[in-house]
Amino acid sequence: MKAVIALGSNLENRKLNLDIAVTHLEDLLQNIKVSPYFETKPVGGPIQDDFINAVVIGECLLTPENLLTELLKIEDQMGRVREVKWGPRIIDLDLIVHGEQVVDSLFLKLPHPLAQSREFVLKPWLAIDPEGVIPGVGAVKTLLASIQSAS
Repeated sequence: MKAVIALGSNLENRKLNLDIAVTHLEDLLQNIKVSPYFETKPVGGPIQDDFINAVVIGECLLTPENLLTELLKIEDQMGRVREVKWGPRIIDLDLIVHGEQVVDSLFLKLPHPLAQSREFVLKPWLAIDPEGVIPGVGAVKTLLASIQSAS
């Protein structure tokens, strides 16, 4: 299954944090593609430093729930602390899409419910997957264009 994972960091050495996370993701995904890194302003939450964001796409044999569990383990291993909603973080790994699957549980929602409105997800995704689609929502390029024209 094609998995799309968004990465973000705004603490310490942000680029190194993403590099380390990508290394971990290489253990979970095959045929991995990594987007360029983009510096972005924080969205929501408290006043905080800018983020570096990226998207990784790869083939995954795990179920979406098992993949999310592994992503949360990587965040824990890297020292992620969850004190403030949308607060500063050393690493953030969000499962955006897992094949065409739609999941709506307390643990996991797929596709990620906010991805379609987040330029920091769509822009790096489009850079490595020009034909990318959020199942049931639309083409990444169309969604990104609508966000950019609204701002």
